[in-house]
Amino acid sequence: MPEIAGLKTSSINLFRVLIASITAFLFLAVAIIGCDSPPGTAPYQVSPQPFATLTLTPGELTFDPEAGIRDTTVTVVISAQLRAGASVQNPSFSVRRQGFSEVFRQGSLTQDSGGNLTASFSFSTATNNSALFTVYVFDQIEGGVLSNTLQRSLIQTGFTTQPPEIQSLAHPSVVLIPTEGTTSFRFLARVVHPEGQENIAAVLLELFDSAGNMLGGEPFTMLDDGDEQNSGDEEAGDGIFTRAFSIGPNNQPETYDVRAYALDRQGLSSDTISSTLTIQ
Repeated sequence: MPEIAGLKTSSINLFRVLIASITAFLFLAVAIIGCDSPPGTAPYQVSPQPFATLTLTPGELTFDPEAGIRDTTVTVVISAQLRAGASVQNPSFSVRRQGFSEVFRQGSLTQDSGGNLTASFSFSTATNNSALFTVYVFDQIEGGVLSNTLQRSLIQTGFTTQPPEIQSLAHPSVVLIPTEGTTSFRFLARVVHPEGQENIAAVLLELFDSAGNMLGGEPFTMLDDGDEQNSGDEEAGDGIFTRAFSIGPNNQPETYDVRAYALDRQGLSSDTISSTLTIQ
């Protein structure tokens, strides 16, 4: 576990956090791979491999905030190409949406004389909604999948009109320096976004010593990942973002000004919660 010493831990530059988070939503996450577990009913057979390429049009779904929040219908065209000399029996597609167990859309692809296969699917959504879809193509026979499976991710990026809210920040007010070994403690921030938790880009923690210096030189990232061993977070996705620290005998007494705030994908910021932490 990270340690203070000052406070040992990893940190992220605020600018890098914003850019990385927004870029991840604005650009298509592309993955064309052979799946070990393609969609469909077992048994799976991953040979032969007739599919060569897979593209989606549009490659990403974004909306203009100037148009306001409204309902709209989106149509996505699936285009796949076979390898030279390859053939398929029942080329099919399947679409899954992250966070949902059921298949979102499915159907067959139509093949032309040049070995190109196409299909499309449509759905209704709101311009402030965000979602991640994965599209699969494969050759299917009764009882299983006959071929390799290609997949692409499609990101729908809605826009936000309200900032995130940091509702509380909890941590010990005083931590005693141990005479041996280490003492661990955590910062816990409860954060919500009025338009959905998926809109939270980062929850950041700043610690300033009595001389006004920011510990680590940049904010620490608080995580809601359920990785108790590293971030200290107990449960993923519960809206409680965590940062763990530890101190040892070599730490010096100090009082830190603590500030925590959240940012969303549009760059909107929550209010900042402030407190103090004393190491003695």
